[in-house]
Amino acid sequence: MWRSLVLVLCLVIAGCASMRPPVENGRLTPPPGQGIAIIALTAQSFSDDTADLALHISGPAGRTSSFMRLSTDFIRAPGITHNSTGRLLVLPLPAGQYMITNATGSWRRDSSSSLFMREFINVEIQQPFHLAADEVVYLGQVHVNMNFRSDAVFSQNIERDFFDLKARSGVTDVSNIVIRPLNAATVR
Repeated sequence: MWRSLVLVLCLVIAGCASMRPPVENGRLTPPPGQGIAIIALTAQSFSDDTADLALHISGPAGRTSSFMRLSTDFIRAPGITHNSTGRLLVLPLPAGQYMITNATGSWRRDSSSSLFMREFINVEIQQPFHLAADEVVYLGQVHVNMNFRSDAVFSQNIERDFFDLKARSGVTDVSNIVIRPLNAATVR
């Protein structure tokens, strides 16, 4: 039984490790007819050990969801700067108009009984972006505060995010990345 579980976990981890973005000559290179959207998804919660989060995007590719676990996912930062809890999303998508619709997530909340309950959040985001064929666009950071008054804050941390691209994916040439940040506002 344990051997089967370990084997399955190894296959899952190996599958996740092999999902690298398309890089040629040190540059992110979209597949034909597609572009690449780069979004730093970060979060904090009452219980980072038990929290998970998903960012949902609608567009020509249908509905796309990207997931992260606050206990295991991080974005590498350069030097002595602390890594950020989150995941740098590098999304090859068909060219077209997209909408980051919402973020959903949950965390485990201790209760007075011996049962564990989960708190669920849904933050409406409604941020549009356009992606042209062969275009690589950095949209910045979507930071979700997961609490009883959850919200999302948009910003950018180009130095950290490009460092993570280099460290994890071997991106050494960022000259083809267009910086087009989402609306710098907070949505509740």
